[in-house]
Amino acid sequence: MKVGDIVIVADLGEMKVYRANPRDLEAEAGLKPQNIKLDLVNAVDYVEAHWKIQDIVTDKAGRFKSDASTNTGITEKHGIEQKMENDVIKAIAEDIARFVNEYNPPKYFLALPENIFKRVWSEVEALKPKYPDVVNKMFRYVEEDLTKTDRKKLPDIFKEKGRHF
Repeated sequence: MKVGDIVIVADLGEMKVYRANPRDLEAEAGLKPQNIKLDLVNAVDYVEAHWKIQDIVTDKAGRFKSDASTNTGITEKHGIEQKMENDVIKAIAEDIARFVNEYNPPKYFLALPENIFKRVWSEVEALKPKYPDVVNKMFRYVEEDLTKTDRKKLPDIFKEKGRHF
């Protein structure tokens, strides 16, 4: 990781974007570009991911009587949970592409939880016509939730666990 690179860490609830800035004068002069510190440059909360179904749907089990003898009251399954998750995944992909385009780093590092990584990345790849550099500039990725990880540890984590695409 060198000066100017960005690090994006996200999960279904939030995203943090860090920029690698020089830690000392040698790094600033370009003599030791690996002497960096990560500064938070943007953060996004995905509010929809925090919603509960009962806040959206008013039909609860037992609220309406059914004609069947089971009297469960639930006759229809809503695909709302899956739709909400898909919406958040699309928003994460759009934000990744937008931030890479906006900050225009030489390369970027990406960390997403393993259970959503492939879905988010396929959405990012679909945005390549709109944001041509978003796929090419990705340098290393980690399939792990690093949103709560101390930013000072992130460069080492990407160095040890990071994989090239």
